Amino acid sequence: MKRSCLSTSVAALALLLAALAPGLAAQPYSFRVKHNHTFGGCQGTLLISDTDVRYTTDFRSDARIWAYRMIKRVERKGLRKLIIRTYEDQPLQLGRDKPFEFHFLDSQVTDEAFNFLVVRVGRPPESPAPALSRGRYELAVKHTHTFGGCAGTLKITETHIEYVTPHKKDTRLWKYIDIKYVQQSSAYQFSIATYEDQTMQFGRDKVFNFQLKEAMPPAVLDFIRSRVTR
Repeated sequence: MKRSCLSTSVAALALLLAALAPGLAAQPYSFRVKHNHTFGGCQGTLLISDTDVRYTTDFRSDARIWAYRMIKRVERKGLRKLIIRTYEDQPLQLGRDKPFEFHFLDSQVTDEAFNFLVVRVGRPPESPAPALSRGRYELAVKHTHTFGGCAGTLKITETHIEYVTPHKKDTRLWKYIDIKYVQQSSAYQFSIATYEDQTMQFGRDKVFNFQLKEAMPPAVLDFIRSRVTR
């Protein structure tokens, strides 16, 4: 009787562990780190989860939450240094993308944690365009300027394309009739040439260049071109 009860308990425990396994696997990595500044630095915690990377610190201006599409790439330098390169601009560096360098204080940058990051950072595979939500398709982008750029969202609708950004002077709304052509030099570079004149450029058509933070499905590009060439 005791053996039967023991077997039942073991089986129940095995089922419980099996049920908990996915949750345990999804637990984030947590590391105590120093964020290196140009001069000095600050200490905090780097949390790497399935959905984002977070740096928490008492220095509020340095705290960050990055969804993986906001990270350009990651690099491991030696056993204790991790560099996260983001789309965030450095105004004093002519708009170059901002790297965040972390020194691991109590542990190393393990293969397991680094590989976990690498497979999530960067570009998801291209897939068919989903149906337009509420009549539009949205892409997170960076509008590149001569020096630097600004982050925002491209909203593609049946009647127009809108660029929305906190930088009010850079917001635009183009009806398809106002667009001369669109160009995609790579899966993550997209340009809109408009009839808007540039007085200081001898009247040449103005081209708006966007760095895409997520892949533009071919069906979306085909949709835009079909509207522009009508």
